[in-house]
Amino acid sequence: MHWNVALRTAGLWVILSLAVGQLTEQEKSNIIDLHNDIRSTVQPSAAFMQKVVWDETLRLVAEAYASKCIWKHNPQLEELRMGENLFVGTGPFNATKALLNWFKERVDYDFENNSCPEHKMCGHYTQMVWADSSRIGCATHFCDTLEGLSFKKATLLVCDYFPAGNYNGKKPYESGAPCSKCPEDLSSCEDNICVAENLFNSSDKPESEDTEAPTVLPTHPGTTTEPFTVPEEPTQVHVNIERAIESEMNHGSKMESVSASLLMLVWLLVL
Repeated sequence: MHWNVALRTAGLWVILSLAVGQLTEQEKSNIIDLHNDIRSTVQPSAAFMQKVVWDETLRLVAEAYASKCIWKHNPQLEELRMGENLFVGTGPFNATKALLNWFKERVDYDFENNSCPEHKMCGHYTQMVWADSSRIGCATHFCDTLEGLSFKKATLLVCDYFPAGNYNGKKPYESGAPCSKCPEDLSSCEDNICVAENLFNSSDKPESEDTEAPTVLPTHPGTTTEPFTVPEEPTQVHVNIERAIESEMNHGSKMESVSASLLMLVWLLVL
């Protein structure tokens, strides 16, 4: 089924008047840049990793769903084969802080065994670094109340990914020398990521494919205050991530209202 037809069938086209608290162009850029920074520095290194790009169609899907102010994942993502990460917080919203909360799950994820400790969540991180996911669209909505959550006057962030990640039993990427398994259509290597020479000339929307959907695994919303570090030899990308973390810590110490965040990961059901 063609991408646009699938979206219409799912009834996910957004009415522009619903857009409240839209992400700024700078925030969109930060979301993409931080994803790619993290993807380029995964450990162990990835033999194949794609660069992610912003997708307005996914943004429309995320915006339409965020406006519903529901604290659970969009059930209509199943047929569209999309992945989804959610974040909600009170107080001033900061997209970088939301992504760094997802990234912190890295310390709990065991790549070798493709496992996560019981009562921990790692799926936000694995979706962020899922090698085959190449498009992201995110949106925010300010909610007076949230169905399924006691928060009031909170900002909900929805990020949708295509193709979906987090297939049950599969690692987010294949380890190996960076760019050692780039396919012909992504033959160039840029910051340890496989890219096409004419990457930005290839903007056709993907069509839905008849592929296996990720199996649902038990997850639960939770909060995390655990610190995290960026191990291995430091690079400029590591420095950028650490600076973002330091900036958020400094900013947080000056805030009069404390932001509370909850996280939830989508694992799509087999149709």
